[in-house]
Amino acid sequence: MSFQPDELNIDVNALPWMPTSDGGWGKVLRACPETGIWTVLFKQEAGTHVPPHKHLAPADLYVLQGCIDYRGGIARAGHFAREPMGALHEKTSFPEETIYLFTSYGPLAMHGPDGEIAGITDAELMHKILVAQKSQLG
Repeated sequence: MSFQPDELNIDVNALPWMPTSDGGWGKVLRACPETGIWTVLFKQEAGTHVPPHKHLAPADLYVLQGCIDYRGGIARAGHFAREPMGALHEKTSFPEETIYLFTSYGPLAMHGPDGEIAGITDAELMHKILVAQKSQLG
């Protein structure tokens, strides 16, 4: 697989924020369906949360601004955190506006109100968002 120049050096500031959830937006920086790896710069409004989910692969995150209150404690600006495969998040919240860089090495299983899997967030889905994001650039 050969990478295109726009995949190797990305002007993140030029990318549009794409809605990801209520009070959340993302800029997809990498989405490789062949390896399953995806990287997104996320922004969350203060007082929001992400739905319950389980990591089906490891993940890394780095908080640039704000803080994340999650199963591992509170990650503040300047904190780097790792999530092991199998980590279950019943509640992840954002007490203040937060911007963080997130890389997942595989899919997340998103849970519905009944605890059953309601959807999968993976590199294939993120690749579709990446394509939509690029089309907004013109």
